[in-house]
Amino acid sequence: MGPDPDTDTEINGSTPVGVGGWLLVYVHGSIPFLLFHSAGLSGWFLDYAIWLLAAIFLLLASPLVLILLKSPRAPRWNVVALWVVALVITLRAAAVPFNLDTEGAAQERSPEEWVAAIAILAVIVVGSLAWATIWTAYFRRSLRVRNTFSGSPAEAATR
Repeated sequence: MGPDPDTDTEINGSTPVGVGGWLLVYVHGSIPFLLFHSAGLSGWFLDYAIWLLAAIFLLLASPLVLILLKSPRAPRWNVVALWVVALVITLRAAAVPFNLDTEGAAQERSPEEWVAAIAILAVIVVGSLAWATIWTAYFRRSLRVRNTFSGSPAEAATR
């Protein structure tokens, strides 16, 4: 079984190059991930306005376009975006108990409801940090990323 025919490879066909493999998984997986986070962030500012959700999503997804364009800056911008999203969503989660809208309702919540809310927020934060960590490691170590975004595969092999 050889390389995917839609994936560019070096002449010998063994070196992965192009937007395929795990890099393609990252691009596709980032779309729902970023939509979810865009919704959370739009709710932080303007009660989940759809135009704000779309604007935040387009801003956060712009590094994905660099991948599709095979820009040499794509790996760096995607790693930066991963950590910006993780940190901002962490701040968003940490701010929930202090939100003025929830302050009145917070007095009516039982301890069990608080535990459930904090658990959900913790899962979101840990998931975001894990996503950023895993994909940062991928961008730093992947032969496909190095070959795709640093020029020709032969040049990348000599570096």
